[in-house]
Amino acid sequence: MGKLQRLLSLSVPQFIYYNFLCRRVKRDKGKYIIPNRYTRIELHKTGKIILHGNLYLNTNKYPHSRAECYLRLRDGAGLTVNGPVSLMYNGTIEVHKNAALHIGSCTVQTGAVIICAYKMTIGNGCLFSRMCCVSDSDHHRVMNREGEITNYPRKTVIGDNVWIGLKATVMKGAKIKSGSAVGANAVVGGKVREHSFLMNEPARVFSEIYWTKEGFGDWNHD
Repeated sequence: MGKLQRLLSLSVPQFIYYNFLCRRVKRDKGKYIIPNRYTRIELHKTGKIILHGNLYLNTNKYPHSRAECYLRLRDGAGLTVNGPVSLMYNGTIEVHKNAALHIGSCTVQTGAVIICAYKMTIGNGCLFSRMCCVSDSDHHRVMNREGEITNYPRKTVIGDNVWIGLKATVMKGAKIKSGSAVGANAVVGGKVREHSFLMNEPARVFSEIYWTKEGFGDWNHD
């Protein structure tokens, strides 16, 4: 894409506001939020974005497409960008109340979703394939018979040069070490050694649960 095409694709009002006028965005010199047209950004008045690398939003669109991408930071949320990040069209990065997402250089492809409700760290050189999902919470409470919560959110960590495959799911508490790949449709919720390739296993029943649509809210659980 030439310079003129890049300029025509840019959402100029958002570029100016989030890089030069918004006090909730802190940038290293020469680092910017670069939102293409139809980028949707929701940054709460107590949310904060820290840029140590460029954040490219709504990339790789078809010519004349009105496809959107979504970046949302809720009350007290923090997003730290440690390298160039490209969020493609129809992709989502969302950081919930008082949660903290640290993300290194990576590509988040079309339809991929990264939702941080507690604490999440993503390394450099990562690739998130189409329609995959990465989270650190179940986003609804699950309880036992005594009413005790059994599914607190847990920190999710993805190392460097990790590839998350098509429609794969990375669940809360996952620790995926560097150089690994998660195959299409796989579900990962535990520790993964370096340079491992994971494929899905048949689902099985773990225990009896009771759940509610009530959200978690503000978490301080380790």
